[in-house]
Amino acid sequence: MSTLPASSIVPQIETLVLEIIVNGTSQGEPSTFEQRDAKLYARPETLSDAGIRVDNVKAGPDGWIALDAIPDMHYRYDPQRQQVVIDIALRQQVAQQLGYHVIAPPKATSGTGFVLNYDASYVDTWGNGSSSQLGVWSEQRLFSPLGVLSNTGTWLNGAGVNSYTRLDSDYSYSDASKLFTLNVGDSISGSLPWTRAVRFGGIQIQRNFSLQPSLVTFPLPVIAGSAAVPSAVDLYINGLRQYSGNAQPGPFQIAQPPALTGAGVAQVTVTDVLGRRVTTSVPLYVDTRRLSQGLFDYSAEIGFLREGYGTDSFSYNSSPLFSATFRYGLRNWLTLQNHVEVAQSLRNAGMGSIVGLGDAGSLSLAGAGSTTSGASGALYSADYQYIGPRFSLDLQGTRATPGYRDLAAIDGGVLFRHQYQVTGSVTILRAQTLNASYIDAEDSYAGHSRVLTLGYSAQTGSRWSLYANVFKDYARSGVWGGSIGVTVSLGGNASATATVTRNGGQTTANVSASRPADFGGGWGWAVQGGAGSDYHLGFASANYRSTVGDFQATAQRFNGTNTGTLGATGALTVMDGTVLPSRTLGDGFALVSTDGVANVPVLQENRVVGTTNARGYLLVPDMPSYERNQLSIDPLALPADALIETSKEEVAPERRAGVLVRFGLKKYTGASVSFVDDAGQPLPAGAVATAQPAGVSSIVGYDGLAFFERLEAQNTITIEGKGVNCSVKLPFNSASATDMPQLGPIVCHANRATVAQ
Repeated sequence: MSTLPASSIVPQIETLVLEIIVNGTSQGEPSTFEQRDAKLYARPETLSDAGIRVDNVKAGPDGWIALDAIPDMHYRYDPQRQQVVIDIALRQQVAQQLGYHVIAPPKATSGTGFVLNYDASYVDTWGNGSSSQLGVWSEQRLFSPLGVLSNTGTWLNGAGVNSYTRLDSDYSYSDASKLFTLNVGDSISGSLPWTRAVRFGGIQIQRNFSLQPSLVTFPLPVIAGSAAVPSAVDLYINGLRQYSGNAQPGPFQIAQPPALTGAGVAQVTVTDVLGRRVTTSVPLYVDTRRLSQGLFDYSAEIGFLREGYGTDSFSYNSSPLFSATFRYGLRNWLTLQNHVEVAQSLRNAGMGSIVGLGDAGSLSLAGAGSTTSGASGALYSADYQYIGPRFSLDLQGTRATPGYRDLAAIDGGVLFRHQYQVTGSVTILRAQTLNASYIDAEDSYAGHSRVLTLGYSAQTGSRWSLYANVFKDYARSGVWGGSIGVTVSLGGNASATATVTRNGGQTTANVSASRPADFGGGWGWAVQGGAGSDYHLGFASANYRSTVGDFQATAQRFNGTNTGTLGATGALTVMDGTVLPSRTLGDGFALVSTDGVANVPVLQENRVVGTTNARGYLLVPDMPSYERNQLSIDPLALPADALIETSKEEVAPERRAGVLVRFGLKKYTGASVSFVDDAGQPLPAGAVATAQPAGVSSIVGYDGLAFFERLEAQNTITIEGKGVNCSVKLPFNSASATDMPQLGPIVCHANRATVAQ
């Protein structure tokens, strides 16, 4: 219990503005308190801002809290220093939230336009028979703030084929604030690890976490500590530093998502002002498949099953279907799963869960049942997964009884029977990995296989890496093989690889070298040669990446057959009244406009990505949607008479859409004017020159020079101050001016208006 000095006890309520000292540390700006009958009261937010817990304290009817009611806390009012000095236990303090602050991206937007993506290739074959074929894959995409309308398909001409096959047609609309996406048309149903997705045509609604890329959906480990005095805090995950910051005295939590999947060790190092260091190690396990407590995910579809995808443009099953998938984070360690499928004669429903086992991994369990045409069946699934820094193990088993059916199996689809899988890997000697897997799988299409695979990989120095693997299918006679290979870096992004492969009694050897084109553009190449008992291969390719697309040429000879290929991929975009070629536009992009000013360098994240064309446009591809993207222009490259409001913009395009970024450039309609008096001497610096009717003013500088950012066709210039009072009439033709006009010297006559010639 704390008491106040007798001299400070006042019978009525007194308002005080006091500095808060908690465990010897000032909390910054003073706050408002009330003194009532020798006791101090504060608002809950005042105490919370000072790092004091109030969730276990009951406030009075007026909402104020008596400091005497807070457990594990003592205080003293110091009237001379106007301070309230508080000593409080750690358990009654609010933990500081440390971690790198993620700046919220700007609101995602979409312009209006049209994109034509294409991938065209011409293949000519000669030698053992001859043929040629032209193939084009294309996407037509219309985007606007109302959503994205898209169609994809392939056209083949040659080798006895001349046809167009439609692939997918859909309309998509997303609301990032609600994590909501609507798809109408061709789509793929939602699924879980123990269910199968299907292609369908219809309507789909789903929760879409990718609309907020910074949202962490999986449970994060609580990494906490405390500091007795102001200290530096460093967080290491498996020996790699992932956070460094400062903490005030008291408890703290590091809300920094660790760059980790699976098991690891977090080390928190606290270094105080005297250099004393304390390190605490905390084991942790991160499973990105689980949902944080209270978070949910869903997908629901209604429509018709797609049939003959890739070969038939408009083939759908006549029976309507309904499918729904739901996930919910009941606890951080427990995620529940549900799945339902309904068709004309099919009823299928199942439940599952992912259970966190602390730092020992995760266990998944699921079961489903189905009925169709009087038959019934069940599916059972179990999976244990552990991912560690040096050792990983995955044990999975899924089995269906003979009568089990799902949407993928109706009307002659593939019947799933079972899959048992054991996969493990271990890291040895730091840069070497051994892995093994055994898969026993059976379905009505691929049949039955039982494949054992053993593998080894190693990194030797910074240039060499090698691998070896062997496999055998114990369910099929004669199906076995293996390979060994080595890769060496040649520098400059080039590498070479040599492999020897044994498959079913046949041995082949291949040597290849390649250098891919740089992301920013340029040439790339690849060559390969191989031989075996009945295998002879020679291959060479060259590709060029530019701002308007990717282009490739290849030549190949395989067992006496020669093949040559020419290919091009890219896009054409119609937006803001202009047509621009570019690389393939898969996600977001931006159209930069400089209002007709050509040859202006455009930077993306401070990296030059191109210059505007003759009409002042540049298309910037490869921009992550719903994320912060910074675009800027170089003001030094602008004409001298250019006026610009801003040289930098931050935008976030919507998915598969473009955003218009207009750097509003205006041309100065003004001039620099040199003024002299009647004697021909420059007017003194510091005088104020005013131009009418534009109403703009300028300070006269040295040599009588004044700059007016805007002038009209006829102007009256009045100059006053520094012992000057004169005026002059100045005509100006902005259309005939180039760059920044320099006028004068102009005689400014005292106390009368004259016309400048």
